Amino acid sequence: MDFQSHVLVVTLTFYLLFLFFHSPLQTNASSSTKLIENVCKNTIDNANCLKALESDPRAVKASRLKDLAKIALELAVANATESKAYIDDLLTKNHTEPIKQCSFWFEAVVGSFRSALRELNEDVLSANYDSKIAGDDADSCENALALGKVQIPSISTRNNYAKLYSSIAFEITNLL
Repeated sequence: MDFQSHVLVVTLTFYLLFLFFHSPLQTNASSSTKLIENVCKNTIDNANCLKALESDPRAVKASRLKDLAKIALELAVANATESKAYIDDLLTKNHTEPIKQCSFWFEAVVGSFRSALRELNEDVLSANYDSKIAGDDADSCENALALGKVQIPSISTRNNYAKLYSSIAFEITNLL
């Protein structure tokens, strides 16, 4: 092998290695992880934020912040809708004022997350505001339980998740 051929082979080898290590698949995965980490570090609970977002394969593959925002809000709507159904079921078995108020407030939580999801492509500032309000509505449910001197851990847990998703959505939309 002459010198020019040797240089060509070495150059081609380095070029192929460069392409391999900088492939879009690898870049997207690492940028998605960084995207999630950058959002979660500013939320009310970094560890649970990471768990929540990384549990959805779409979030792990998201390469744009707006895509991650949509996924997070879809997760928030699903979680809040399930929580509302749970509270309504509990209300049929235990018709107390604090649970009735939580049902009302979770209707608002669901509505705020749905509004934020709709507004994401049209008015990011409104999406950001509605994301924040959802957490405030969950706080109102928790306050209703406290004022009624009622402790219902399953509702308090759901309030905490609503506040977590609110914090996630607020942080993401704040970065858009």
